[in-house]
Amino acid sequence: MKKSNFLYYAAGGWLFLAVMAGVYFLFQATLPSADVARVSRPTVYTLDVENFEPGQSATFRLDQVPVVIWRRDFKQKVQALELLGVEINGNANFLEEVRVNEEIEIEPDRVLRFEWFVVSPINTGGHGCIALPDAGDLGGFYDPCQDVHFDLWGRVRKGPTNMDLQVLPWSISDDSSAIIVDVSNAPRLE
Repeated sequence: MKKSNFLYYAAGGWLFLAVMAGVYFLFQATLPSADVARVSRPTVYTLDVENFEPGQSATFRLDQVPVVIWRRDFKQKVQALELLGVEINGNANFLEEVRVNEEIEIEPDRVLRFEWFVVSPINTGGHGCIALPDAGDLGGFYDPCQDVHFDLWGRVRKGPTNMDLQVLPWSISDDSSAIIVDVSNAPRLE
């Protein structure tokens, strides 16, 4: 190969690399910056629960966040109160109050809303698996990946983890037809 041919190929190769680098940076400059690319996502969602029957649960996926909404029936309400140490002992008036109301006053200035339960079912203490509602030995939640059993309040009762399920901030509409859930601090599925 002659020396002049080598210089042509070397110059052509460098020219090709320079053009490709220029094209790359030209297209990179047209992409939005990180602050523009971060799209504002809603963190508060309204979910229709008008047709929920007592004892029914459903899992919703809100912006990569699974959310379980569980409407407890009478038996589950009584069991949930007993788990908190509330004395029931066959008190007929108290049982009727539990049957009729969505919330009760268990101590002065302490009202407990126990008919509806809103939780993120991601077991953050393990592999990030999703716990199944109304399952397991305790009738609460069950993580089949690590064999973890949670009670009706999402607290660990049996298994190799010590991280409870995250209860999400929520409120219910005046007519009990919708639940408003805030998922801003909930663990996300990646």
